[in-house]
Amino acid sequence: MEELLTKQVDDVLIVYLSGRLDVHLSLEIEQAVNELIDKGHINLLFDLEKVVYLSSSGLRIFIAAMRKLKELNGQLKLANLTSSVKKIFKVVELIDLFDIYDSVDEAMASFKKQ
Repeated sequence: MEELLTKQVDDVLIVYLSGRLDVHLSLEIEQAVNELIDKGHINLLFDLEKVVYLSSSGLRIFIAAMRKLKELNGQLKLANLTSSVKKIFKVVELIDLFDIYDSVDEAMASFKKQ
């Protein structure tokens, strides 16, 4: 896997994910996200606009990152979920566990409010 595509905006690191977040990619992505957190990035925004599939191992990326960020008083937000990805969050009843926004701009504004 190539390095995660990211963009720093103020104190928020936007992480752009794409493709199929399945068992093949999820472990590598989870490790890369952990490295970002270990480097001091505690406000993460995942842009999921280009994610076409999300498996249970893909969900684990966000759950593991959120647990780690909570310990550090950080925040994790999700933006631009496609309808198929949003449906997966609803089916496994995790939709209320995450801060989910329709756009990156909305999510970025929510960081500033807190």
